[in-house]
Formats: sequence, C-alpha cells, structure tokens
Amino acid sequence: MSKINKIFDQLFAVKVPSNILLKSNYHVFQKMAESKELEGVRPPKDELRELFSKKGKPFSEVIGTHPDFFNTEDLPKEQYICSVFLDISGSTRLGLKFPLPTVRFYKNAILKSAIEIFQAFDGHIHRLQGDAVFAYFGHKNMSKSNAIINALNAAAVMQSYNKHTLTKFFESNNLPPLKIRIGIDIGDDDQVLWAEYGVGGVTEITSTSIHTDLAAKLQSKAPKNSVLIGENIYRYLDLPEEFWKVKIKTEDGKQKEDKYIINDARLGAYYQMRLFDWEKYIQSFSFLPKESDLRYVAPDDFEIICRVRKQENGPIIDYKSNTEALEKGVGLEFKLQLKGALRVIKPSRITWKVINRGKEAEEANALEFYMKGYENKYTCYQSTAYNGHHYMECKLYDSQGRLIGQDKFGVYVNDEKREMKKLGVKEGVLTQ
Repeated sequence: MSKINKIFDQLFAVKVPSNILLKSNYHVFQKMAESKELEGVRPPKDELRELFSKKGKPFSEVIGTHPDFFNTEDLPKEQYICSVFLDISGSTRLGLKFPLPTVRFYKNAILKSAIEIFQAFDGHIHRLQGDAVFAYFGHKNMSKSNAIINALNAAAVMQSYNKHTLTKFFESNNLPPLKIRIGIDIGDDDQVLWAEYGVGGVTEITSTSIHTDLAAKLQSKAPKNSVLIGENIYRYLDLPEEFWKVKIKTEDGKQKEDKYIINDARLGAYYQMRLFDWEKYIQSFSFLPKESDLRYVAPDDFEIICRVRKQENGPIIDYKSNTEALEKGVGLEFKLQLKGALRVIKPSRITWKVINRGKEAEEANALEFYMKGYENKYTCYQSTAYNGHHYMECKLYDSQGRLIGQDKFGVYVNDEKREMKKLGVKEGVLTQ
C-alpha cells in the first residue's frame, strides 16, 4: 500500500469510533481499531503536510473569519482570494434511506476529511453549509499562484481520498459510497472586497466577489466526483491541457462542448470553465506511486529529487514537485536516486529531457530539448525561465537499449505578473 494511502486510511480511522471500525471488513481499519496505540498515532494532517513539503503549522485551524481580517478596523478592504466549494452529491436523499445517526456519520466522514485535508494545504475553513464545505486558499503573505496550487492539490487529494479510502470503507459496510463535487475560482485584489455583514451581534466577515460566488456555481455544474475550475485558475498558472478538459453536455440527444460558466451577451460578460483532471494530476507528483508497465517504477525503485536555490547566495533547499511556484531564474538541481535492486544493477544509460509547456516557452521555441551534457549522469542542472508547469524527464535503459524506467518531475514557475480576467463593475462605473 502506498504511503499516501496509508495516511488516507489513518486520517479516517482516527475519527471513527472503534465499535464502528470493528464491524468493517476492511483489514486496515480493523488493525487500527484493535491497536492500543491508536490514540497516540501522529496526527495524519502533519504527515500530509510533510509529504507535500508544507512547513510548520497550518495557516488556520479554526472556522469563520479569515485570519487576515480579524481586525475589523481595516475593513472594508480589497484582497485576492481563491475560493473552494465542496458539496456531497445527492446527500439530501440520505435522509430517506437511512436513520439520522447513519446520515450524520455519512456526512461527517466527508466534512471532517475535507476540513483536515484543506487545512493540511493551508486552506481556511470559512463555513460549513449543511452538506458542504466553503474554504478560502491564500492570504496576504502568500502568492496568488501558490494559493491556486494549494487549492488544486487539496482538491485532488480529497477526491483521491474519497475514491480510494472512503469508498472502500462504505462499501465494506454495505453502504453506497458518497460522491463529491468541487468548484474552484480566484478573484484578483481589485475583484474581492472583504467586509462585515449583518447587524449588532449577528455579523459575519466574508468576501464579496463574483469569483467567490462562482466557486459555488462551478461546484453545482461539476459532474460527480470531479473538480470544475474557473478561467482565472487555469490561465493564471498557464496550466497545460494535460490537466484539464472541456466539459461536455448533452442537448437534444447530441453532445456539445460546455465551456462557459458565464455567457451573457447582453452584459458582454464571458467567463470559461474547465474540468480539472485530478486523477491525471495526481500521477504527476514524483513522490507519489504511479502505474507503469516498465520493469522499474518510481518512486519505489527510483526517484527524482530536486533542490533549488531561490536567491543568489541563498541556501539550497529541497523542492517537491507541484508543491509551489518558483520565480524565474531559480537554479534547479535534479538528482536520480536509485533504490532496491537498481542500486546494484544500475541502468546502462540515463537521459534527461526538459519538457516545457505554456505560452512563454512556446513563443521562445523552447518546449522540449534533451540535456545532452548530462547523459549518463546522476545529476542534472537547469534553471527556471518560463511561466507555466514544466517537467524534467529522466529515462533509464538497460544494456540492450531497452527502456526500463522513466519518470517526470513537475515544476511550477510563475512571476506573478499574469493578469486575471476582470468581471463585474468597478465603483463609479454605471451600467444601463
């Protein structure tokens, strides 16, 4: 069982009473429930953070007002935010099928898991809305690209967790698994107004933005067990088409593309959406297990390790794939780490290849090229140059020239200068 699945299992197990776990046929939960050391197990949220290279404590472990706006004297204030809305599909019908304690157990399994996972990726839980979770990603000391990356990573992990752990658990107890839908969008600094709503002792500090509203709308239009993202999300990161696809809908018995979440010719407002392919995205993390028909598979048999120097004369630090955006001009050191039998057998040939994506790399005619000077070497040096998501690919060959292993290390690059699409009306501008 992979490392992340073990964390998934533990994440759920520590939240379920032992008498419920012992009824399960899922042996992992049984073993955990019978363990007298269960109470002392390290919080899985910390393990998730370590796995995805998150440092220190989570940004927020409370619900309600975003920590940036505890001081109401600063309000109203404009500041960007990435909004995430998660909803349990078809949960209303649970009350018609099961007694209330079972319904609560069902819903809480998803809600508690979402809270833990979102917090592990530095998200802030703003509100629980019945069978839904509304969370913010980003704060005044975090770049917009990293807020988006955290939101995408949290959504991908949550969907994977529901599919690979919660589903097995529910099915082993003869309960149909729950399906979840997630919507994500981001508004720039001038498109999000933080203010206090209400009167007297009944108030709430929240964001006013069409992009906050769109996160919920995107969720409502998302297919089951999917993630639907707004135009600003994939365009700001220049996210490659490998990780998204156009939504398809059926009208009059015919399939057609469904590209727009806003398509209003009268107001001249158009805003697109895309389905985030979270399953393919999960496979792009170099430190997570992958499916392969080759003899050796990363990261069990070998792994690409990356270290970076973010500032001139600054320290060299570890960088884990897809976990944060690097600025341009950052030095990268990729190292091939052999494990198990490969440490003895060793590959006969090693190649390194840069696979750039995005508009800037395309314009520079620098999409793909081999690092010929590093062939057969265990270390390869490069530097960041173009906005987008890029790969360093490493391939291993045997003495007969046969490919025996390959993996790609994903790197985000963003100089934070890309503009987001503007929707809505600025103060002082009148419309008919």
